[in-house]
Amino acid sequence: MEILPSYEQAVTNPDWLDLAAGYVPVADWPRCCQVDRRFYSRFAPRLWQDPLVTIRRLGLHPNDDLAWYRRFINKHTKSARLKTRSYVRSLDFRHFASRASGLYSSEASERAISESFRHLPRIFPGLICLLVDGHPELNPESLAAASSASESLQLLDLARCRHELTSRLFSSDLFRGLVYLDISFIPGSVKTAVQSSLNPKSLPDLRVLRVAGREMDNWTASLLFQTFRRQLWSLDLSHNKLGDEILDEIVEHCISLFTYHTDAHFEKEGKLTLPKNVGSRKYGLFEFIEEPEISYRPHELEKYLADSPFYTQRADQTEPQEWQAVRPDGLAPLRRDDANTAKESLLYEALSGILGSFSFRGQPGLGSGGLTHLYLSGNKFTVSGVERLIRMSRGRLEHLECDSCLCAPTHIQLASQLKGMKILGFPGSAPLFRPVISSAIRSLRVHHSLVTQVPSVSIDGLSSTSAARLAEEKLFRNIRRAYPLSLVPDTNPRITSLTLTNIPARSTGPVIDQLVRFLELASAQQKAIRDARALFHGRASSVLRGLRHIRLELQPDLSDDRNAIAASDEVDFDKLLDPAEDDFSQDGSSFFGDDELFGITSRTKSTSKTSQAKPSDPAANSEGYRRWTSGRLKSYPYSDTDSEYITHYVDASDSWTNNFYSIPVWIGPGVIGPHAAVNEYMWNLQDPNLCTDVGPATPNHVAAGVPPLTYIFHRAWEAMVIPKSNDIREAAKSSTPFRDVAAAIKEYRLRTRGTEGHWDGKIELVRMG
Repeated sequence: MEILPSYEQAVTNPDWLDLAAGYVPVADWPRCCQVDRRFYSRFAPRLWQDPLVTIRRLGLHPNDDLAWYRRFINKHTKSARLKTRSYVRSLDFRHFASRASGLYSSEASERAISESFRHLPRIFPGLICLLVDGHPELNPESLAAASSASESLQLLDLARCRHELTSRLFSSDLFRGLVYLDISFIPGSVKTAVQSSLNPKSLPDLRVLRVAGREMDNWTASLLFQTFRRQLWSLDLSHNKLGDEILDEIVEHCISLFTYHTDAHFEKEGKLTLPKNVGSRKYGLFEFIEEPEISYRPHELEKYLADSPFYTQRADQTEPQEWQAVRPDGLAPLRRDDANTAKESLLYEALSGILGSFSFRGQPGLGSGGLTHLYLSGNKFTVSGVERLIRMSRGRLEHLECDSCLCAPTHIQLASQLKGMKILGFPGSAPLFRPVISSAIRSLRVHHSLVTQVPSVSIDGLSSTSAARLAEEKLFRNIRRAYPLSLVPDTNPRITSLTLTNIPARSTGPVIDQLVRFLELASAQQKAIRDARALFHGRASSVLRGLRHIRLELQPDLSDDRNAIAASDEVDFDKLLDPAEDDFSQDGSSFFGDDELFGITSRTKSTSKTSQAKPSDPAANSEGYRRWTSGRLKSYPYSDTDSEYITHYVDASDSWTNNFYSIPVWIGPGVIGPHAAVNEYMWNLQDPNLCTDVGPATPNHVAAGVPPLTYIFHRAWEAMVIPKSNDIREAAKSSTPFRDVAAAIKEYRLRTRGTEGHWDGKIELVRMG
């Protein structure tokens, strides 16, 4: 939303020099300052506003940084007038005299900059941006101890400072006007800082806060959320020690109460429906996505049209009321929250005296507010927790980062030699990013499995190459059966930027095939958008841009190192994974414990307490499933009913609304049908421990064969993803060759260049360290 100029600005004719100044090369600024006073008043602020960046653009070699800085501080600033020094609005040390460059010793860098650091606010009274990431030797405490400045800082980047910040640091007047604050990867407690000075009382204008890598736990995060509530619109919580419990508090305290979910676009997007006001603590409210009838669906290209403008019957009402929160139309540029954009925006406002197209203090207008940009990477979240966050955030998130989540299992014991299995990714989460749920989303940085449906797998004792083969040759097939829908560009044409993380450097085939398929679909979307612009020629400006930026972050190359346990000739993988295969129900109790996440198809043995559920049938095992070709299942729950539904009771302790309730759950007909996933789901239900985690059928379940608008046991469904008893053995023995992923993507891009199938958006291939 554009910010209107003041009346004086609107009626004043702009000076031609102001219009031309932005096009004058930096190298000519010093000479322009010498023309006359009028030119000086226009170009001196540009020359001095960000001196460390400007001098680099004027040709200063990094080898000469320290010598130039000493002359600048000790000579030039002492002879400059106060008004001239007030033109300095930003000091950006991030790429200046950095020790990381290898050009400077730590002692030389520390002496040159540290000696003047505490005096910077006094020397440059107009300073509003200070960025010192890359200079861990600088102590911000000395800034607070300096004499009060005439103007408060608005941007402060202290990331990776090695000095512990005192709890009262931000009570200084120097920081009172902060809009952007980065205190990531700094020693010290966030809790005491929040209780003392990191709060709205000391920082009333703060809108972007980065607290990554602070070893923050759930209690501290909860205190942070309750303290700032909806004041912030961007929050970085990456690389802390946070779990699923905190995600509900983000929604409760930090997300706007006004929803973007609407039925107005039902014909092209579907709508959310809540037949019963019930839910579970794990899933959230049991909302379904109701799809429109095919006969009522609009022209295929209409999905690329932006939302219509807001209209009102009142001539004096130009903005929606609080209760009329209107979702973004998808046409505005992606709102960025990085330090460079913040600095650019703040310097533009300081130079021109006019607020930019949006202010970093937040967009104007009612019905907005609260978090829209959220960073969750590097924590202890599970897929179910992040999915619940997305469903319950009322469509308000515009940018989301979560590079990996524990998909399954929460805990699994294979044997003493294979201590654990972890499956990471978002293989079944794609429908959550449709506009009907993620109404404002514009940018994503997520695990690649959202697109490829190949999770990241690790098993203690199993080589990385064998784990990669297991993921691509076994789990990929299981996931495609259980969750047929992956993220494609047309899942949400409002998404303009997508970053896929943790992509393996080498693939046996599925990862490459899925990434190439995604690029082909991006090309198809590009062509469809062009057709839409031609078809709706009168509304060409209202057509969405679609996906324009793809970043692929590749992991380091695979290691072929194996230890003794991973040698396939020395390990009986069937015995390790299924030590009780010959005596499935010897003790008469269920094979799986109460707190085991997955069951029959995981083929694992539980060491937890005895289940209170009904005993499972001895026939309910994977070998029996392969032999099941006809006839109705005779074990519970099919032995107790002829219906396709059973009544399931949910305790108040597990209920989202804290009320006891019953709900009809679909168990299927109990006979073999055309859908492989449904057949395995019905078989899994014979284990009572899998008859839990009730939830609504998602579009993925419906695509796999579940009737729409029905409730199912999600745990029984998720169980089919886990590898069966012989899969790890086969993966360890497999010799399927690997192909280089980056080379395959480059080959595809070269092959399509100059053809209609070439996607002309920006694609980045980055090999991570």
